[in-house]
Order: sequence, then C-alpha cells, then structure tokens
Amino acid sequence: MARTTAQPWEQNLRQLVKAAHGRGWSMGPHRGGRTQLTRRFSDGSRASVTTATPWAPASSPALLALVERIDALMREHPQLGLADAAQRVGAITSTASAATLREGAADWAALAEGFRRYLVEQTARVKPKTWKNTYRRHVEQTLAVLAGKPAPRTGQAVLERLLEAHPTPAGGTGRRERLGNAARFLTWAVDHGGAAERYRPPASRRELIGRRGQAKHQGVPLRDDQALRVYRAIVDPRWRLAWGLLVVFGLRPAELGVCQAEGSVLRVGGVKANSTGAHGSRPVKPLDPQGAPGLGRELLAVLAERGRDALPPDCVAALWSTRMQQQLVRHTPVWADVLAEAAATNQGHLTVYSTRHGYAWRGGQVYLLTPRVLASLMGHTIQVHLRHYGEGAAEAEVAAAVDAAVARVHQIPARAG
Repeated sequence: MARTTAQPWEQNLRQLVKAAHGRGWSMGPHRGGRTQLTRRFSDGSRASVTTATPWAPASSPALLALVERIDALMREHPQLGLADAAQRVGAITSTASAATLREGAADWAALAEGFRRYLVEQTARVKPKTWKNTYRRHVEQTLAVLAGKPAPRTGQAVLERLLEAHPTPAGGTGRRERLGNAARFLTWAVDHGGAAERYRPPASRRELIGRRGQAKHQGVPLRDDQALRVYRAIVDPRWRLAWGLLVVFGLRPAELGVCQAEGSVLRVGGVKANSTGAHGSRPVKPLDPQGAPGLGRELLAVLAERGRDALPPDCVAALWSTRMQQQLVRHTPVWADVLAEAAATNQGHLTVYSTRHGYAWRGGQVYLLTPRVLASLMGHTIQVHLRHYGEGAAEAEVAAAVDAAVARVHQIPARAG
C-alpha cells in the first residue's frame, strides 16, 4: 500500500523550499525513485519535470540547491520554462552535488548544440557550411577547455586557457577568429542558455588578441604575367572575376564583398580597418596589366550586368582572403607553379595580397602615377603607401630608373648666360 504520511526529512525539505522560494514550488517522489519538481504559476497553470536526483534523505541538500538554481535561472531569463531551466542546469540528464548546482554548472555540450541550432536553424545567421568549417572547430575547442582540470571559472579564464591550448601569433586572423567565436558561444550560453553570469566573456578582447609583431615581411608584388596566367587558369567564372578585380583594381580581399560597377570605375564601399575605424567609400579606376588591355572594362561590364551574382557567395570580410587562397590551392594548379617559380628566382613569398602590391607596382612603374594618386586609388594614406608599397623595386629597376633620370637631366639644354 502506498505511503501517505510524509517522513520528517520530506516535511523539512518542503518547508525549506516554501520558506525560500514561495508556495509555488513543490516536489515529491516519482517512478524509479527519482524526484518530480512542480512549479505553480500565478495564473493557476503549472509545469512539472522529473529530475535525475533521487528522492532520498541524502539528496536533500542537492534538491534544495536545485530549486535555488532553477528559480534564479527563471528569474534571470523569463523566457525559459521549467523544463528548459532544468535542462540547462543538468537536472534532467545527470545528478550533481549541491555545490555544483549552486555554482551554476551547465551542460556545455547541450549548450553547444543549442548555439548551433540558434545560429544555423533558428536565425540563419550562419550557413551550415560555415558552421562546419569554422564555428564547430572553435566551439569544440572551447568545450575541451571547459572540461579541463581544473575547470576555468570565468569567461576570461576560458579565453585565456583557449590561447594556451592553441597558441597562434598575436594579432593574427586565426587568433581573432578563435577568440571571437568562443566569446560568441559563451555570450549566447549566458544570455539564452542559462549559463552563470561569470562565464560572460570580457567586453574587450584587445589585450588577448594582441598586436602583430613589428618584424613583418615586405609585401611582394605579383608580376603582370603571373597574375594573368592565374586569371586564365581559374575555371569558376565567379572566382575568376574576383581574382581579376583584385589584380586590375588593387582591392583588399575583404573589399570583394562591398564593390559594384559604377560606369567606368569600380565603387568600393567601406570595410572595417581596425578597432579605431573603417576605410571610406572610394571610386577606383582600372590599371590593366601589361598584355591585357581593356581587361578592367570587361570586368566592370560583367559586374554591371549580373551584380553580386557574378561574384562568389558573400562571407565575413576577414574570410575573403582565406577563401580565395583555398580556391587557388585546391582548384588552380597554376598557382602552385607560380609560387614555385617565385621561390626559385628569389622573387619572394607570394600571397593573395600580392595582387594589391602588384597594382601599386604597376601604377608607379608602368603608369607612372605618383604615390599620392596611388594612395587615393588604394584607399589609404600616403604614409601607409610609402611604408608598405614603396619598397618593391628590385636592384635592376632602381639602377635603370637612376640611369634614365641622369640621361634626362643631361639632355636639358644649358640656360643662356
């Protein structure tokens, strides 16, 4: 026959719950020796959930802590129902000590899956392929850090431990992306998943990201013949157009997502430059490579006719360079040949950004434009231009330029006395 009289420990536990959290909370035994937790709301409705914590005298501290945590969670996040809140604190799938419950331990694996659904399925902010190629790896790395011993106690500690586990150069794109995606996951976990507030990442990650070292290789210009060989070898017309725009208009890879044809020029929108500001919008005239006159006009015509559909799918600005690099390495064998030739002839290390250095070289050496004009076309100051784009001339070019200048001077007739 079923027991009807509550035992002293049960009466004491229920009194403590009601005294601390009001008469809306109640609990009792459920099938399998587990505990059923019920919340009655002011409108008369109620919700119940069966927890994994046993209904037993030894569980009293954990059960009391469980109600404390769930009640606090539902107050912090009114959108959470009882089942959701219990799931967030791991009350349904696992048992936990009173200390663990009070500290706000979270089921991070479940939160990671919730974060994925939120980004990919609910809001469509991230494409499934982007999640698979970038976010998933960074979130899994964050989960590994959270599961480490001793476990990090704050969002700041999580990011610091992440850097220790995956060291990358200060100020680099890889470090910025890893920390950024981890911080987005932690923020979502606190705001939408019920994780404790202490896991919220710091508002500024500037110190963690750091700055690039001063010792940096000078950019190497891509020669016109090299640029055209690669252009003609790219099979996908969208990526061929993207490469052509980099070569002929000297764009930053990130600017592929903010450019459009505007008559005889390419209108380039502003992209974020750094933490202090962004590049402004500017018109850019084409500087056709030697051996391809009219190429800029052809590229503008394609872009004017088809618009954004003529280019690869848009992405985060910082990923354009990586995606172009992947396209060259995976689908354009000629790029490997160009790299090998550059290394064999001591030309230097070529990258996607070498198209921009090639534009600067062509503008100065072939089109004889001044650094001030080139700086305006390329969207930076003359100081930046002279510092980063004015040192690419080889010794033979310097010697030839000086010889030409001397010859020009000596051909000037002497003034009459």
